[in-house]
Amino acid sequence: MQNPLAALAGRLRGTRKTDDYTDRPMLDVAHEIRENPRTIECRDGRALGYADCGDPAGDPLVVFHGFPNSRVFGALLDQAGRERGLRIIAPERPGLGVSDPLPNRTVADWPADVADLAAALDLDSFPVLGVSGGGPYAAACAADLSNVEHAAIVCGLAPLESVGLGDRLPFLLAEHARPLATLSLCADGRRARKNPEKYLALRAAASAAVDEKRWRGEIGQVLLASGLEATAHHGYGPLTTDLAVPAREWGIDLATIDVPVSLWYGKDDHIVPLSMGVHYTERIPTAESHIYPNQGHLSVVDGNQERILDSLVGS
Repeated sequence: MQNPLAALAGRLRGTRKTDDYTDRPMLDVAHEIRENPRTIECRDGRALGYADCGDPAGDPLVVFHGFPNSRVFGALLDQAGRERGLRIIAPERPGLGVSDPLPNRTVADWPADVADLAAALDLDSFPVLGVSGGGPYAAACAADLSNVEHAAIVCGLAPLESVGLGDRLPFLLAEHARPLATLSLCADGRRARKNPEKYLALRAAASAAVDEKRWRGEIGQVLLASGLEATAHHGYGPLTTDLAVPAREWGIDLATIDVPVSLWYGKDDHIVPLSMGVHYTERIPTAESHIYPNQGHLSVVDGNQERILDSLVGS
């Protein structure tokens, strides 16, 4: 059976002319990342997978993907990175993609993995960007790593105390009803593999109106490819763990963050409530909030990508 990502990339390649390497389609970048995995060895011997795209000679920006995603997520920032002279480095969390699992992990475990990645790639200092499910991990690195100089959290998950029971439920089920959550994630993955176009159409229909075209277009296809890669090597158990982690004690103190943190949220986000952004605003002393009344989960990222990156590199 043909790889769904390869099929999607092939169809898109036939509709776009790419004479300049800096303007290559995101799906081509995603396919390249998926087919050529990179790893480093963590201090405990685990493999940590990562993508390395954008400008290979540029200043590093370390990007933390959302849920359910993998290092392929980095393809979304490839072109903007090249345009700004940024090297986009997108590690994938334990058990996702080619990263080895880490049982019983918490948010506070992540900075050590990022420190190992920075040492392996000779990164001195760098900003971090956490998107959606990557938000907690950007906050953790801003709190615990001395070489993180700036952070951005975009439509990022916050501690669950910031939302009501209905919004907490998926995370609580993953933590306390693991078999049920794994079964649900597995069924969702089967639907995505069986009929990618229909799956993306369903995601579009459930999203904010401003996000519908993005789910149906190239961004949605890259996110689909990223999600398929997340479970391709270690199955759905680690994906359940990734969903459960926000329901555990995070082990970080947001009040200790002393580097600039920019927050980017859309009021029309159907996935991450604005109250999570408010939670960060009230608890991170250095937080600067950007709230967009007519943007949703994808549009707040896509519509502000240049501004987000420029804020991280001081432009």
